[in-house]
Amino acid sequence: MQWSVIIPTYNYGRFIERCLYSVLDQSGADCEIVIVDDGSSDDTRTVVDALAKDFPAGRLRYFYQDNKGPAAARNHGIGVARGEFLWFLDSDDRLTADAFEHMRLAVACHPDGELFFGGYRSVAKDGKTTDKLPGPLSPDSTVNFSRYLQKGLKSLTTGAVVVKKDILAGIRFPEGIHINEDVVFFGHLLARCKTVAVSQVVVEKIRHADSLRDNMTRIEETGLRSVDYLFDAVRLTPEQMKLRSRYQADRCLRLFRSYFLSGDYQQARSYYGQALQSCPGYLSKLGYLLKFLRCIGK
Repeated sequence: MQWSVIIPTYNYGRFIERCLYSVLDQSGADCEIVIVDDGSSDDTRTVVDALAKDFPAGRLRYFYQDNKGPAAARNHGIGVARGEFLWFLDSDDRLTADAFEHMRLAVACHPDGELFFGGYRSVAKDGKTTDKLPGPLSPDSTVNFSRYLQKGLKSLTTGAVVVKKDILAGIRFPEGIHINEDVVFFGHLLARCKTVAVSQVVVEKIRHADSLRDNMTRIEETGLRSVDYLFDAVRLTPEQMKLRSRYQADRCLRLFRSYFLSGDYQQARSYYGQALQSCPGYLSKLGYLLKFLRCIGK
């Protein structure tokens, strides 16, 4: 078995059918689908059972666990996957028609590759689409790690990434956070892996109101903990650890913006102050400064 597509899901029964068929419709028979149901209370299990008849025997495997979050669900999938390469896909996403062909070609052309990532297509509620393709790569993993933290590798996101399973010894998604767990996981991989960019769109990411990507409650729960998980001296080199201050400042500004837009001006002011404490030069970011000034007195 060459490919294991790992799909965590939680109460997304209404989305998972199109996700599964986007995998089933790929060329080749060297793929299994591993669904990890993270304690769904909707009809997810019923939907999966009804679809199972369309899949060849052994190609679709379903696992249920009590609700522990997407990181734990993906880690469960890693543990039971049988493929040489793992493809992490969200249950509200769908692969493009030729996604596997692009990845097979990349693996064949780069047999020493360990981490592969393609582009993604963002699909808005109104149907408008935006394509994001990989940014430039360096043979130096520290340079790639730095570019990733600065949003330079624009398409490296869940759904567009394939990783060789045998390099995952000791690397897992952090289970103590619910936002940015993929940033931590992929960051640790970029910091040590031979990475290959695939210059085609391989996944469509559907944006909708209840997506975890836009969930303020999850943002509040996580705060800056993802920074602590990411900058682990056991997994990163001393040179890579030096990038912490800037990344923490960037993360604080993103939190500042989220709280500002939600109307929680006290929290917004706090994160803006922390950003400047980490990187005083960020005072020159005029857009954030103007938003902060609007927070004063509120």
